[in-house]
Amino acid sequence: MKKLLIFFLTISFHLTAQNNLHISEQLINTTIRIEAYNKIDSISSGTGFFYTLKNDSLNYEIPLIITNKHIVNNFKNIRLYFKTLKNNKPNNDKSQIITIPNDTTFVYEHPNKKTDLVAIPIMNMLSESKKRGIDLSYITMDKKSIPSDSIQRSELKSIEDVLMIGYPNGLWDIKNNLPIVRKGITATTPYLDFNGERVFLIDIAAFNGSSGSPIYFYRDIYTDKNYTPKIGLKLYLLGILYAGPQFSVKGKITKINEIDYRNSSEVKTKIPMNIGYVIKASEIFEFEKVFYDKMINN
Repeated sequence: MKKLLIFFLTISFHLTAQNNLHISEQLINTTIRIEAYNKIDSISSGTGFFYTLKNDSLNYEIPLIITNKHIVNNFKNIRLYFKTLKNNKPNNDKSQIITIPNDTTFVYEHPNKKTDLVAIPIMNMLSESKKRGIDLSYITMDKKSIPSDSIQRSELKSIEDVLMIGYPNGLWDIKNNLPIVRKGITATTPYLDFNGERVFLIDIAAFNGSSGSPIYFYRDIYTDKNYTPKIGLKLYLLGILYAGPQFSVKGKITKINEIDYRNSSEVKTKIPMNIGYVIKASEIFEFEKVFYDKMINN
């Protein structure tokens, strides 16, 4: 199982990358392209990322894909674009596509129906592919990757740079099966609940397809809240992008040199505000109850 290296050095800096992969290379391999479709309807594309539920006392690990509920809602089937392993590293050749039905045996909704998240267990996909001689690659986040609000309050500033990794408007590197990385800043304080909800805002260019993208705080050289210089790695999964406000622009189509404009047609278009709404990553913890109940009932 591929695990994301997470550690923090304050004096010396020596990054031992997993399988000789730099941390940035690991990050771009934490996501997966998702397409939901019907036989007739158009395709809905979005982003998912790998996350592993762990419980040491019960001795279980459940690898999941986390994504937004609205990406798959009202679609019958879901295509997942996995990478394979080659020489124990992610293989950037052709994708290994796995198609699953969009039903409750494969897709689990967040316990809070208002939270736009679903979890897709992938253990069976990994084992079935293994039987066919195919090793699927995934680099996963876990609970240790997610800081509590109190940790964020002590370590993060109100305005921080963030990374968003995903497939905006369906755009991706098809040849190498890799996502697009975008950089922005926190638009609201990440450890506060925006308008009383478990969300915060980021200032970033977000489009359809970016939904489900993980939002990372990633530093190697920086200053903390006390203005103390730090050299080392700090990496947090802060949240999951799920929406972005837009505003409408109205105009008229007219003919050049036309004297009478009464027959002009009015048009509308929507322009993104480059603001993204982000579900706090700690909401993923609620899936522990879902899968714990499933284990008990089985």
